[in-house]
Amino acid sequence: MSVRVRERRELLGLTQAEVAATAGLSRQLVTALEAGRHAPSVTAALDLARALDTTVEALFGTGAEAGSWDPVTAGDVSEGTLVSAGRVGDRGVYAAIPRTHLYGPSWPNADGIMRAGRVRLFGERLPEGFVVAGCDPALGLAAALLPPIGPHRTMPVATTSGAAVRALQAGTVHAALVHGPPERLGTPTPGATARALTRWRVGLASRGPVDLGAIAEGRITVARRGPGAEAQRALERALGGSPVPSEGPMADGHLEAARLVAEGSADAGVTMEAAANLFDLDFVALEEHTVELRIAEQWRSHPGAAALIEVFSSRELAARLAALGGYELVS
Repeated sequence: MSVRVRERRELLGLTQAEVAATAGLSRQLVTALEAGRHAPSVTAALDLARALDTTVEALFGTGAEAGSWDPVTAGDVSEGTLVSAGRVGDRGVYAAIPRTHLYGPSWPNADGIMRAGRVRLFGERLPEGFVVAGCDPALGLAAALLPPIGPHRTMPVATTSGAAVRALQAGTVHAALVHGPPERLGTPTPGATARALTRWRVGLASRGPVDLGAIAEGRITVARRGPGAEAQRALERALGGSPVPSEGPMADGHLEAARLVAEGSADAGVTMEAAANLFDLDFVALEEHTVELRIAEQWRSHPGAAALIEVFSSRELAARLAALGGYELVS
């Protein structure tokens, strides 16, 4: 609860003294509330919610226990699935952590788990931070360089560009990370601010020479991406607008597509150059894509937005991406 009070205050750009004056409370009480050393009375909670232009439930409610959570993207989350959790305005939101992420060099720091159709947060973990949906693996790398809790945290949600845009329109994320050829990116959601972050090439990763004709004829298996994935659309454009034959496994992201090729589950995979480099695969470029961060109008001043953009401008992230190869940061 204390984290929500601090996050809301910082989002509005207010000092503790300003909040205390507006709410008719002492600054010492506001400080104690944010530090978790004091539980407010009903009157104080109402006054504080009024001063922060929100509701008592948003500041002190237990949405997880009440089951009042919305998924970031459509689709059921099965029992026992680990989830990340955040808050967009007064809405608690959650996203399943892809199963493939569980088999990396370290386990993800999940916020909770699905039990009996509800999000159950671990311990006293609170949903907070800047919620961003997209498929660029650099988003997770940037999030790891930011604080793990608090308003400056980034909660990355792995999904396609199409699903990320729909989540932004639905209000279940603060921002969407989308990619595509500059001429095909289109205009952002009305009111959203767009900022280019990176450029990279999409194409086909393989363990040897790959022929588009063989793909079109279904003679080789391709690790495909789902509907709304811009990398998949790039392959379809390269095939003259024809759909990719259905043979081949479905990958939930760029890294998963490359991994499926590396382990022999597919002859080629639709992915990005950096993912092919990571698994030491051959790569045939199809298109150069620009990656945009699109922030909803009401969340432009969110402290997490500035923190994420700062990380993408940092030397540390630039050095890490340069080591992978295939990335060009947009200054």
